[in-house]
Amino acid sequence: MATREMKAVDIVTGPVRLSFPSLFEKKATFRGSDKTAYQASLLLPPDMDLGPFQACMKAAMEDKWGKVIKLPAAKNPIKDAAEKDLDGYDEGWHFMNVKSGYAPSVLDQRRQEIIDPERIFAGCWVRVHLTAWAWSHETGGKGISFSLNSVQLVREGERLDGRRAATDVFDDIEVEDMPEDNAADAGDDGAEDLFG
Repeated sequence: MATREMKAVDIVTGPVRLSFPSLFEKKATFRGSDKTAYQASLLLPPDMDLGPFQACMKAAMEDKWGKVIKLPAAKNPIKDAAEKDLDGYDEGWHFMNVKSGYAPSVLDQRRQEIIDPERIFAGCWVRVHLTAWAWSHETGGKGISFSLNSVQLVREGERLDGRRAATDVFDDIEVEDMPEDNAADAGDDGAEDLFG
């Protein structure tokens, strides 16, 4: 199926790793802030071509200022992951923070909507639709950001947040069929044994 033509400021990434995802509910954009957004950090693998991201950034600059300007490193949205002492932020990788005021669409590999937040966690591999936009502050500062539009799960990966899936922690339980009255009695007896 052919991909629809996109604007020059839009990009659908190849597989990237999610970090600090908040795709189903808004969270503070930074510690202590009253502003909230749907957001995530994207970890870009060492072999990922950054050219398409840079092309989007240039298009956003031309839309905003009519020309391409050189950004200071602090205003560049694509940063060296090795600057962070975090799991997954390894040498050769890059990362970028993306956000949106609107809930992004989150799809599985078959483009079916994912509604269970537990399926999307830090460490998952995803493709992401982003839009670059240029901004200016009254103080004269200028920069580029990427808006988060939609996410498609590619595959699960090793969790980066240290949490373990419940299915990896618990074993199956053999449950014997018991009449309701007996089940209730067993619960009472158990309570006495534990707390009596």
